[in-house]
Amino acid sequence: MALEALPHPLLPAFFSPGGALRASALQDYLLSLAPAYAPYAPLPRVRLFVLSEKDWRARLPYPYGLPFQHAGPEGLALYAPLTYPERLLHRLREVLLPLGPPPGEIPAFLDLNLGHEYAHALQVAWRLRAGARWLDEFLANYLFLLGLKGKRPELAQDLLRWSQHLARLNPERKSLSLYERRRGNLESALWFQAHFTLKAWEVLEKDGDRLLKSFLAAAPLDRRKGHRLLLALYPDLKTWFAAFGLKGAPEGPPSPQPGP
Repeated sequence: MALEALPHPLLPAFFSPGGALRASALQDYLLSLAPAYAPYAPLPRVRLFVLSEKDWRARLPYPYGLPFQHAGPEGLALYAPLTYPERLLHRLREVLLPLGPPPGEIPAFLDLNLGHEYAHALQVAWRLRAGARWLDEFLANYLFLLGLKGKRPELAQDLLRWSQHLARLNPERKSLSLYERRRGNLESALWFQAHFTLKAWEVLEKDGDRLLKSFLAAAPLDRRKGHRLLLALYPDLKTWFAAFGLKGAPEGPPSPQPGP
């Protein structure tokens, strides 16, 4: 069955049958962030897909559930599930169990992080993908927080509460170089994202949009340029890297680009 559509010049939404309200809500959420980014560079057209498990599996090679961003021949796209599968929610509840009650509902947290995926789409459009996973994720968190702080400050506080909660996880693997090579599990991924978010918030609170303006002026980024510029702007991040058992950014080949 063909997908239905909610047209928009910047963020058209396409959805499986029964998904009109959810697609409209997610579209409205992302569009509420867009004005925060408009002053910096032209906003790209990003298609939003809200899919049932059947439609997801017919189009995508990834397990159903987690929202993600993809850049392909047809342009930029975001994918979100029509409903979060119970198996995913169960995995997340298991990981979070040692921490006690979470600061909110897990599906709402996953929906909130669709804004993080939108930030990744902006990175691609603005040539700010460095090809290093740790740097791309850190910058995406910074961009996400910039949008939330500017246009949805109540959601910024929700994200910070979740990040403070998730930062209390204690994964076995905390090496940034292992994270770079995707040698971790769900717990370590959540732990790293929490720490990236909290550090990005510190940078944003200290200097506002300075990091974004500096990176845009240096675009296109690559691993070496992005790392050097980040440490030139914030030398104290060397100490932060040391907390992950590193003296600087991990070396090695560029991370694979995400997407099907």
